[in-house]
Amino acid sequence: MKKLTIRIDDFIFDRLSLVAKDNSTSVNKIVNAILEKYINEPREINYLKELDVKLEEIYNSLEKISKRQYLHFKLSKQQFANFGYLSNANINEDKCLYELFNSKDNFNE
Repeated sequence: MKKLTIRIDDFIFDRLSLVAKDNSTSVNKIVNAILEKYINEPREINYLKELDVKLEEIYNSLEKISKRQYLHFKLSKQQFANFGYLSNANINEDKCLYELFNSKDNFNE
């Protein structure tokens, strides 16, 4: 068995002492049990990485939604501008709408 010296705050030491007293054991055994439990659960160590991946996916989804909402806003503005004008009744001849659909803004990525 190896020796290890650790430094902890007084508050934590007092809590460890109370737990050791309640279980009729030593503080060293309590610390050993805590460390052993933490090390033997690898999913807990990787939990932060998994959480980071999920948050990145959520961020990317929100970014997509935001871009699509902006495209919808631009289309709504164009529809409002075209409302009531017979010269823009044909969608294929509407130059502004054609420009919106073929812009290089990459809203759907």
